Amino acid sequence: MYLLTIKNLAVNKHVIKSVDVARDMNYSRASVHKMLASLKKINYIQQERYGSIKLTASGSRAASAYLKKYKIIEDALKDVVELPEGYNLGICNLIELM
Repeated sequence: MYLLTIKNLAVNKHVIKSVDVARDMNYSRASVHKMLASLKKINYIQQERYGSIKLTASGSRAASAYLKKYKIIEDALKDVVELPEGYNLGICNLIELM
């Protein structure tokens, strides 16, 4: 979900900061900082200390693969049930179990 958030923020903003990710996801800055450090370790993002965040090529591929899974699940669910508000987190949790 973090990768998708960064990807979506990049569409509208040239400079993405961790505070932007925290605000968009409604997560604490500390939680976001910890996850961004993990994403940086696996080379999904580039981030200078206190600097802007950018997806790497592998991070962009991972975000696209995640989005594809998300859309498949979302479309399948929409065919059989009315999705409640906040359903996206449930779909993300399901993808994490895959």
